[in-house]
Amino acid sequence: MPDNHTGYLISVVDEDPLRARKNARELLAALGEVDSTARLDLPEPGSPVGAGDKGGPSAETVGLLLSAGSFVVALVQTWLARVPQRTIVVKRPDGATLHITGKEAREDDTLVERFLADDGTATTAG
Repeated sequence: MPDNHTGYLISVVDEDPLRARKNARELLAALGEVDSTARLDLPEPGSPVGAGDKGGPSAETVGLLLSAGSFVVALVQTWLARVPQRTIVVKRPDGATLHITGKEAREDDTLVERFLADDGTATTAG
């Protein structure tokens, strides 16, 4: 996935590539109405992220590129909290990342919002 994107990258992480893509498309559909710039950022066909990387992640990662806003963040948080097993990685334009599961999203309903609102001068979560 490109590191030179503008805006925010939200990656859906799952060991099942089909489920990762389904979840990413579901999230994109929810975001599409409030962020017309949101788009899927799929890995190259046949080369899931981490394949062949010694010690790399074994899960498929499907990304969404978007420009965050408070309503977008609320939708992401709500979508994530519905299923405790879901995991996403949120990456800010400054390169800081946040790994969060649906269970963590339920426990702290403002975690993603605070992370995206951070200006990058505080320590990074993740």
